[in-house]
Amino acid sequence: MILAPVWRTRFFAAGSAILAVWLAIDIAHGRFFWPSAVAGLLALFLLARAQPLPLGHLALIIASAGYIVGNRGFAQISLSSRFPLFPAEIALLLAGGLLLVHSAWRHDLPLRRDPLNLAILAWIVFGTLRVVFDVGTFGFIALRDFALVYYAAFFYLGQDLARDAHGTRIFLNVVAFSGALVLPLYLLFERFPDFFFNVLSFRGNPLIYFKGDLAGTFIAVGAVLFWLRFESSRRVWNAALGLLLAGSVVAMNNRASLLALVVATGWLAVRGRWRFAVTQAVAGVVAIILILSAAAALRISWEKTPVFSLYERVVSIVDPAGQRAYRGDNTHYKGDNNLYRLVWWQAVIDETLDDNPYLGLGFGHDLAERFVREYYPENSEEFNVRSPHNVLLTIFARMGAAGLLLFLAIVALIALQTWRAIPRSLAHAAPWCLVWAMFVSACLGVVLEGPMGAVVFWTTLGLAHAHSSESEIPLDAHPPETLTS
Repeated sequence: MILAPVWRTRFFAAGSAILAVWLAIDIAHGRFFWPSAVAGLLALFLLARAQPLPLGHLALIIASAGYIVGNRGFAQISLSSRFPLFPAEIALLLAGGLLLVHSAWRHDLPLRRDPLNLAILAWIVFGTLRVVFDVGTFGFIALRDFALVYYAAFFYLGQDLARDAHGTRIFLNVVAFSGALVLPLYLLFERFPDFFFNVLSFRGNPLIYFKGDLAGTFIAVGAVLFWLRFESSRRVWNAALGLLLAGSVVAMNNRASLLALVVATGWLAVRGRWRFAVTQAVAGVVAIILILSAAAALRISWEKTPVFSLYERVVSIVDPAGQRAYRGDNTHYKGDNNLYRLVWWQAVIDETLDDNPYLGLGFGHDLAERFVREYYPENSEEFNVRSPHNVLLTIFARMGAAGLLLFLAIVALIALQTWRAIPRSLAHAAPWCLVWAMFVSACLGVVLEGPMGAVVFWTTLGLAHAHSSESEIPLDAHPPETLTS
């Protein structure tokens, strides 16, 4: 039986009227979960109809841009104050659900039978088995810590994104421009924090709230991507912007982002793409000469210049125990910071080795308790940082030697594919540089334990791997040789 058009219109109108009344009642009583959900679904429907990208791919791009630009502010956005459903989880549910539907339609699996796919799957499965036993002991907090593992599912979503060459170019361009946008926003955030906290906010939470090491890392990512855009397009403004962003990373008082830039640049240089390293070195030498010459002319001690600050930051990297004395206005605390990390790392290693070196302490376990007793013996205030600023140690503590070995296998496969991919084309080099920049930063900060870094990292890794395995994953078009559309 087929309804006449007039009856279809009547049924649709009646259903819409009932839905409108229901949502109006919720809004009148201050309940915004379902109104927000319906508005979000309607917005997604309109987006899907208004632009050519698949909805799941669009969700990945929007989430990545949001976490880069909004950082921990974007990460705090939730549809409901009673039921936390954050952007990463929304993107994972939406894009993941659509991927499963499309995979069933295509009669294939969302994962490929290659070493990296299987290694990540094994790590996720092991982490899932581990957290099953931890939920009963630690409750919801175990699931929160488990995000370290389940965010790896974005790898498979990024791999699916690589099927669309147009979507790939858009993703890389969005990451590059978002990284560039972080620089002026970060400067404004440092200068006018009250505006971001009190005006540009949602439900009392700032929409943009930068975490220093992540802001610097994303600026470093933007620097590398814009330089590679210059090498492919020969447009001078790309080179100028890339060098500006690189110089900003060097000037920032953050060592993790500096190392991220150095490692990404190093991969390019080792595999034959040395122009970025040479240009940075030449520009750096020129800048140092000009700064020291101006200081000498003005009779200013070099210890008061940015050159001395950079010198002490570099020296502090090879001073893990914080034994040196640091005198710079912005670096005097670097020794204490190094000691802080060293004591925490040693406390985590000792506790894991003592209690459960093979399977770890579990998700939900307080990795800071022993550290606080040793480093802050007289501190009565609550210490709410849960990760020891090193993703490898976090994995070892949560999942033991078994989980760490699985993750190190993933890192080894990433290194092997990076070695092979960078010489092939600039399009292959770009995502791998991004992956390494974020991984290095994760070894010195809380990056992959939260969505701000994890969503971008795992999505980009999936995309990079898919383009490096073209025989495994057919693309809609040949991989672009340039980073521009």
